[in-house]
Amino acid sequence: MSKPEIQILLCGVGGQGINGTTRRLHEHCLSQGWHCLSAVYKGGAQRLGSVKAEIRLFPLETSEVEHKSSQIMPGTLDVLLVLEQWEGLRNIPMCNKNTLLVIDDYVEFPPGNRNSLQIQKDPKSLWELYSNPIIQADFKQQSVQQYGNAKYTATCMLNAIFARLELPIKSIEK
Repeated sequence: MSKPEIQILLCGVGGQGINGTTRRLHEHCLSQGWHCLSAVYKGGAQRLGSVKAEIRLFPLETSEVEHKSSQIMPGTLDVLLVLEQWEGLRNIPMCNKNTLLVIDDYVEFPPGNRNSLQIQKDPKSLWELYSNPIIQADFKQQSVQQYGNAKYTATCMLNAIFARLELPIKSIEK
């Protein structure tokens, strides 16, 4: 791996475990020789509101990590982890043409209003507009199979990016 840092945006809706996953990632990265800076942003998180975590990973030997911010500049994102597809599309401005898109199958239709028929019903077709590298799967089902619980969906997605980017970070265990 030649890049000195990895910038990840994990996005979804309240109740998907973004905050807990981010805390678990901090502990795991430190045990694997990486710094992890992050900020979690919650908007109505308990009622399917927008939740996202901006995460920056640095190898321990990276100098001056303490002078870095957790915030990620638009267009510089390395990985967009999408737990809910509408929220993923909302965060596309953070991406560039090389951003790896890791997308779970989950869709909360329509965002915040199940009775509305005035918007696009299927965000899955909108992902086809982007030529970015992509990993798309039913990570929720993988989580149930691997860990016995859907609350580890984001963990399965993080493990997929560790493997895809060939990071020297072991998979996160339960």
